[in-house]
Amino acid sequence: MAEQNGTPTAPRNPDSIITTQRNGQTIVAELFFNHSSTETFRDKLLKLVLADSSRLSASDGQEPEKTEILR
Repeated sequence: MAEQNGTPTAPRNPDSIITTQRNGQTIVAELFFNHSSTETFRDKLLKLVLADSSRLSASDGQEPEKTEILR
């Protein structure tokens, strides 16, 4: 990882790690939060899910799968 000025930065630990298994594969996601942001992780994740599902429905003409977001 490098900053804008080209000097390397020390790697930091993720704020959270999500691990799941699908079709025999293990998927690991490391999450890094911007602690100075006014938008919550939940807000950003919802935007990502909605954007991805609208992109998929526009590309294949099928209704996106309904996803329930637990509060």
